Amino acid sequence: MAKYKKISLGVKIVLSFFILGLLLVSILFILIIPDIKRKDYNSALLQTQKMVLLSTQQIKLVVDYFKRYGKSEANIHKINILNNIDKIKLKNSLDSNYTYLESDLENITKEYICSINLDNKIFKNPNVQLSFEPSKYNNNQWLRFSSFNKISMCPSENYYLYKTDFNNKELYITCTSKFKNNSYDIEKEVKQIVQKGFDLTQDIHHGKVYLMWVRKDIKDTNLTLDELNNENYKNYCISKISNIKQPITGELKVKDILKVANIELFRHKIEEKEALTWISTIFEDERQKFILVLSSFEEDFNNSIENSFFKIFVVSILALVISILVAFFIFKRWIKNIEKLSYTARNICNGNLSLRSNVKGDDDIGVLGVAFDSMLNKLEENIKNLDLKVEKRTKELSASLKEKEILLKEIHHRVKNNLALTINFIKLQKYKVNDKNTKEVLSEIEKRVYTMELLHRKLYESKDLNSIDFKKYVEELVYELKNTFELKKDIQLITNIQKVFINIEYAMPCGLIINEVVTNAFKYAFTNTINPFVKIEFKLKDNIATLLIEDNGFGLPKDFEITKAKSLGLRLVSSISTGQLLGKIEYKYNKGASFCISFKMDE
Repeated sequence: MAKYKKISLGVKIVLSFFILGLLLVSILFILIIPDIKRKDYNSALLQTQKMVLLSTQQIKLVVDYFKRYGKSEANIHKINILNNIDKIKLKNSLDSNYTYLESDLENITKEYICSINLDNKIFKNPNVQLSFEPSKYNNNQWLRFSSFNKISMCPSENYYLYKTDFNNKELYITCTSKFKNNSYDIEKEVKQIVQKGFDLTQDIHHGKVYLMWVRKDIKDTNLTLDELNNENYKNYCISKISNIKQPITGELKVKDILKVANIELFRHKIEEKEALTWISTIFEDERQKFILVLSSFEEDFNNSIENSFFKIFVVSILALVISILVAFFIFKRWIKNIEKLSYTARNICNGNLSLRSNVKGDDDIGVLGVAFDSMLNKLEENIKNLDLKVEKRTKELSASLKEKEILLKEIHHRVKNNLALTINFIKLQKYKVNDKNTKEVLSEIEKRVYTMELLHRKLYESKDLNSIDFKKYVEELVYELKNTFELKKDIQLITNIQKVFINIEYAMPCGLIINEVVTNAFKYAFTNTINPFVKIEFKLKDNIATLLIEDNGFGLPKDFEITKAKSLGLRLVSSISTGQLLGKIEYKYNKGASFCISFKMDE
């Protein structure tokens, strides 16, 4: 018994499943297989015949439905084509210099599978194979023409022909019956039906399924299809949707094939092997019969017979229960230890690193349990050490980040103070200067410096040292700009700024643009304007920012180009918009001036 305990787990599992398999195989061979072999064979034949009959009925329904559908679709295409022709004809008659006639006609041949002949000028669609013969066409009437081959059994292509007057010229239209490449393909649908149907019987046989047309006037021929002369497909034709090019009917005679009225099973030989062939008639007319053929070797059915599911299920469950009970009593102790290891592993995955399996012993499972617990001890210790290192590093990074934030805030504070000092110097210099132009230049410089000073002040006051509340910044900026001017009339300031925080890289250029455009409006736009206003909008959507500044003042000259403007401020607006923001600027001069700057903002 001690030696048995030391047997490896793999050997124990192999022995257990060997005993289980031996019991199952013994029961199957003794009770089930001989009894159900014959029933499975007959069931397989019946299932295959039902599938042949079902596929036949489905093909009939599909062909009938899509014949009607195709007729309706063809009428729609005819109307659309003639409407396009009438539009082109009208354009050509109204404009003697109409230059798009040929391209418009060519577009029709691209949209539809049609060729057009206008006064011997041919606009060819490569899929239209019918040669042009004027005698086949009738005036203002669609004719259905079939390229029927009296010799071949293969289906022929059908065409629609139309002739009409086109501004004293004859216009001929030749279209295939599909009209469009994306029109519903009946053959493709039929192939899918056949394929889906017989995929269900692939586990029974590996037979060949195909569709073919057979000439009816050879119904008394006592020859096989292989022996029959089929030059130019004069006696039979395999459908293109079939996966074979030659029929596989072996010794089956033509007269036997053609006498089938509905469905029939034939037993014969193919390549000296016993075979089964189902023939099913889909439809027929006076000239030909369209049939579905399924041929398979009989050995396929014998080799693929499966056991009865119900009996196999009952017997397998019985054998499985017995085997599990035997294995349970044999491996009860080891199963218990495996469950302990599994329970411990699940709890470890859920984060309970303190749990241990406490499985010990001299066998494989005992060694595994000891190794598993030892590994968990080392893992828990490593995690604790790692947590301590992470905590220490986190504190170091937090301290470093705080130092950088203090430093950055101090920089903004000093820049703000220096810019404020610069503004005061400029104001002081303005009082000392008597020249009006010089004072005006100093005022413009003062506003620009104020724009930057206000930005740094907002950054200094903001919790986020990299971005500011753009709405508050713009509102305060334009309010201050308005107060710096001695305006003769009250100018209404309208701001519609999206509530958004933006980086200094975008806030400062936008502030400078607003400063220049609004200043320009205050100075020059409202000479004789009633109820003057300046409107500023800013929107951000999908990382695309749009800044719109407009007024109802005098407007811009019609020949105005911002890059050649006399005003330094407007040239600065153009430079900032395209050079710094890498955006585009649009300006209008109808009923006032309007500047729209759009640019992409990185996240």
